[in-house]
Amino acid sequence: MTIEWGEIGIPKGYGPYRLLYNPPSGTVIAELRSIGEEFLPNKVLIRHKDSPKYGPIGPDQPMVSSESLVTALSHPTLFYLSHELRKQESTYAGRWLGLYSFDIENGTSVKLAGPGLLSLPSPYVEGWVTGIVDVSADAAELYLTMGMMEPSSSGGFRAVDHYLARMDVPTRGIHLVTRLRGVFF
Repeated sequence: MTIEWGEIGIPKGYGPYRLLYNPPSGTVIAELRSIGEEFLPNKVLIRHKDSPKYGPIGPDQPMVSSESLVTALSHPTLFYLSHELRKQESTYAGRWLGLYSFDIENGTSVKLAGPGLLSLPSPYVEGWVTGIVDVSADAAELYLTMGMMEPSSSGGFRAVDHYLARMDVPTRGIHLVTRLRGVFF
C-alpha cells in the first residue's frame, strides 16, 4: 500500500530531512526541507507516536524557516532556530529571527534569544546563533555554534569570531567553550 505524503500531513513541495524522537512525550519530530524546483523554507512538524498524521508546531509563515532541531531525552521540549528568507537576484538571503524553545505538551513556543537579545560575554557586542549542536537531558543547557563581533574601533570592517558556546537556558547566559577557527560548517 502506497501512502501519499499529504495523507500524513506532509505539505506539497516538502520531503524529510531529519527525524527526532522525544521519549517523555512520545512525539516524533520531523524537519522537512524543500524538494523539487521551487525553493521553500524548512518546516518542523510533529505527531504523537500513535497518531498517523503530522501537524505544524505553529502558524505557517511564508518564507520563515524553522531548523537546527534538538530535543531533550528526559524533558518534553524541542529547540529550534528560525530565519526569515528573502529572494535576491539568483539566490536567497536570510535574517536570523531567533532561538526558540517549544513545549511539546502544551504547544507553546518561547523566544530564548534573537537579534539584540543575547547576553554576550565581553568583549563581544553583537552576535547570533548559527546552529544548535546539542541539549542537556534536563533541557537546562544548550550547546550552540555562534558568530560574534567586537565593537568597531575604526567604523570599518569587523571580523566575525565563531565559537562553540553553552547557553544556560534559565538565565540565557552564554558561556564560551572553544573558538572555532577555519569554520567550515
